[in-house]
Amino acid sequence: QVVAMRAAAAVLAVALMLVMAGGAKAREMSESEIEKAREAALKALDKPLEKMRAKELLVLLKERGVECKECRGAEKSFLVQKVRENIHLPIKNKINQEQAKGKDESVDDIMAKLKGMPGMENIKVYGRDDIEKMAKQFGNKGDL
Repeated sequence: QVVAMRAAAAVLAVALMLVMAGGAKAREMSESEIEKAREAALKALDKPLEKMRAKELLVLLKERGVECKECRGAEKSFLVQKVRENIHLPIKNKINQEQAKGKDESVDDIMAKLKGMPGMENIKVYGRDDIEKMAKQFGNKGDL
């Protein structure tokens, strides 16, 4: 919710800059206006781009309507640069955390269905949190 509020504030700041600079009519932004909008949008994020996961960076691009075929499977540094270039764009399609987690939830549904299948009664699936907990409990030897 805080992230959404900050993002909305950044979008409002950009809109206000446009209005003050000559109206909300469609026009090209100057480089200085784009840079100010980028700075405002980056400050509105809850954490630096470099600390975000690739999935979070892809969501930021998707929200702004940026199509990037080369982003799938790309290095994180490439994604960070792409987001930096486009962070000033207004959010077109707000993607909330529940939508972003939708794929993970469907995996949980599939695993729950597997448990009811013959031969799968005792199946245990470990998630990221479980693995991190085990690594802390047993000492991370670097092979996890």
